[in-house]
Amino acid sequence: MKDQPLILKPAKRSKLDDDNLHIQLTTHEVIIRGDEPKLLLEDSYEIQGAYPRGFFVMMAKRSIQHNFVFTYPDHPWFEDLYGLRKSAYIGMRTEDGELWELHLKPSRDKLYLFGYLIKHVDMIRIVKESMNELIFQRKLPLVLDLDDTLVRLVGEGNDRYVPEADIPKCGNRIAVLKDGRRVVLTERVHEFLEWAQNLYDISVCSLGDQNYVENVVNVLDPQRTRIRGILYSARSEHDYIKRSPDPGRPPKDLLALYSFCALKDKSIGSAFSLPIILDDETRMWPSDQHDNIIEVKNQMKSVVWTVSLFPVVQDTLAFVHSEFFRQFDIWYTKQQEAEQFGTVCTRQPPSAISIYKTYLRHILRDMISKG
Repeated sequence: MKDQPLILKPAKRSKLDDDNLHIQLTTHEVIIRGDEPKLLLEDSYEIQGAYPRGFFVMMAKRSIQHNFVFTYPDHPWFEDLYGLRKSAYIGMRTEDGELWELHLKPSRDKLYLFGYLIKHVDMIRIVKESMNELIFQRKLPLVLDLDDTLVRLVGEGNDRYVPEADIPKCGNRIAVLKDGRRVVLTERVHEFLEWAQNLYDISVCSLGDQNYVENVVNVLDPQRTRIRGILYSARSEHDYIKRSPDPGRPPKDLLALYSFCALKDKSIGSAFSLPIILDDETRMWPSDQHDNIIEVKNQMKSVVWTVSLFPVVQDTLAFVHSEFFRQFDIWYTKQQEAEQFGTVCTRQPPSAISIYKTYLRHILRDMISKG
């Protein structure tokens, strides 16, 4: 493989594809670690998928090292991969027919593609392990936006800032970031985080840059006892998308935080069935993730910006968590019984998002019944 180029074909066409659908990868280096499979080389490979950073982060946590270094290809498809901070993968088979995956990640300097080999069944296993770790702590994933959800910057210029004239109305809700900027905290935000961390594994996803995200989290949770999940800045994706040939794409993506969202086997936690998002902007997320969002808005009767987290948001999150684990306990018991007696459990696993949607339908139903 050292001297033979690898021919790739993107899985589907997009606005970014040109007439040259095949991409040739030139091998720069092959790293032999002693446990590599004997792979059968084909004439070309179809790229099976391109995933945000969640997959690579998961592999990095498990110290999976790269086996190949390819020269970075001059092609718009890989330019998009780099701009969106994604990795792609192809399927490869051994002489014995065993399926492996080769994950391709651009280097930061755009000179190389690093190739990570992992057995397909092992990849599925570690993806599910990351999800099971949450479930068996009896927590669900919760993703919090920052700006106009938990905080708002102090400044002038547009209605996305709290003006200086309104500062006296904010009481003790003013916090100073490490860089000197000030933010207004939404009312009772610390109380909310203290409550929510008992039921949810809390992560952050914001369009602010990474320093801003970390600075805001430092004032929301200085000891990191509440927000224990991922602190994700989608600023890089946002900036790239704006100057790309397809500038209407949303910059945020649950796959960047949770690799198990890529599972399509209808098992527990597959697809987007688990995470709940708290955000004031649905358009920042892909349309197939809009059902995950609790959309918040500035409290209308307040004299200065705030978002009400009690009681509606709290009640919603409490219900989803309680009902999910009620259903999970029943489903898990049925699964164990089926295994014990050698039968198949046909009961579908619970979905936090289905529970959330049912909860909203029942609220509407009750409103209608009241006339």
